[in-house]
Amino acid sequence: MSLETRATRRRALATFALAVLLVIGVALLVGKAAGYEEVLDALRAADPRWLPACLAGEIVSYCGYVVGFRAVAEAERGPTLGLRLSTEIVFLSLGATRLLAVGGAGGLALDYWALHRTGMSRHAAFLRVLALNTLLYGVFGLAAWSAALVLLVRDDAPIALVAPWLFVVPACVAAGIWVSGPGRAARLARRDGGRARALFADAVGGVVLVRGLLFDPPGRLGALGAAAYWGGDMFCLWAALQAFRVETTVAAVVLAYATGYAATLVPLPTGGVGSVEAAMTFALVAVGVGLSPALLGVVTYRLFSYWLPTIPALLVLPRLPAISTELEAFAKR
Repeated sequence: MSLETRATRRRALATFALAVLLVIGVALLVGKAAGYEEVLDALRAADPRWLPACLAGEIVSYCGYVVGFRAVAEAERGPTLGLRLSTEIVFLSLGATRLLAVGGAGGLALDYWALHRTGMSRHAAFLRVLALNTLLYGVFGLAAWSAALVLLVRDDAPIALVAPWLFVVPACVAAGIWVSGPGRAARLARRDGGRARALFADAVGGVVLVRGLLFDPPGRLGALGAAAYWGGDMFCLWAALQAFRVETTVAAVVLAYATGYAATLVPLPTGGVGSVEAAMTFALVAVGVGLSPALLGVVTYRLFSYWLPTIPALLVLPRLPAISTELEAFAKR
């Protein structure tokens, strides 16, 4: 084993250990605020029959990502990846990167690697990764906006919690529609200029690709896959809360989920680990959930959504050389 490989492994283990410590630290701090005795009482009253539902939600979520990834890969005469190969890539993308605690960026980097291996140019693969990310977060934003609107009408959440979603999401959608307009996209997607201009052009190119998917019947499967990805994960959180006898609305769970998940967008070295648990817990408290069951529900949800997926990823990891060979075969066709 080379010195570089050993150093990489040491860094990965150190980051992973830091992530675990952060989760434990956040749980202890929030548990102290709630009162450890109250947390223990909520834990004793838990209904474990909801735990299989948490697992089912994550299975749906993974299936959704597979559908979305395949749709983006196949767009504009791209490679048609088999179901097994796509699933293995998604396992590595969403699971193995947890071990490095790099959040969504690590998953997108692996998606880029896989697409580039099929013979796509670096630019084409990068555009598709941007398109996949745009598609996923477009659906995510619409779900959060809908939940915020429902809670605003019902007056069931603080205005400070719902206002950002109500204003930012429509602004992003309007901007995406504007830049991807038929007469405007070609001009804005030109990569003539500096690095900032090229990045903006690539972002526009990703939005244009998503727009094409939405107007193409087979491509709409990508949007359905994105909806299943988020819906399954949100269902996992809802089921985890049910395990601790939380009575709340679907809109409240969706908004709390979105607020907590937004912490993964912060470029921290641990991919938002710790900050997600804290943000999601206090967002649930803001919509009326007790602190103790909110904490336990979020920790249970994260066990299924963040930590458990490392198991199938580790099982697939030894096949990485074979996966690489299978992907390279597409470049020779």
